[in-house]
Amino acid sequence: MTGPAYIRRETRVSIVINTVLSALFFLAVFGNSASVPVWGSGGYVLDFGPQGFMIGLMATLVPGALARRALRSGTIDPVRGSTRMPRGLLLRGVSCGVAGAVAGIALSGAGLTLAGLAQLPWWPALLAKLAFGFALAALITPAGLRAELIAR
Repeated sequence: MTGPAYIRRETRVSIVINTVLSALFFLAVFGNSASVPVWGSGGYVLDFGPQGFMIGLMATLVPGALARRALRSGTIDPVRGSTRMPRGLLLRGVSCGVAGAVAGIALSGAGLTLAGLAQLPWWPALLAKLAFGFALAALITPAGLRAELIAR
């Protein structure tokens, strides 16, 4: 299998998994109440931190480890190019996790500050969390896989 085809396939898998996990964790944290508190400890904005970190970490580590194994066995081809991402898989995963957490808190905090909201209706809050999980996996997984598959 070519490297780009492998990246596309694994990115689709990562998007589905991270979107479903985002839904499950949203339900575990906020339940199915009528509204979700935006600010404070345990609030919606701060919850983007753990969500972003875990998606960034796991969307890098798991596909990266699988890609490393597939590359070693010769079932996928390396890709050409360069990357600015760390070479080590664990460091790359932690870096992507921190970036995901910072991005999640900053984007949600900025948007909700501008909107002036203290509470969010449940459905829009859930949909925004799903969209964030989807988008973060769609950005991080291919970048992390590409970094892993670059011929060294």
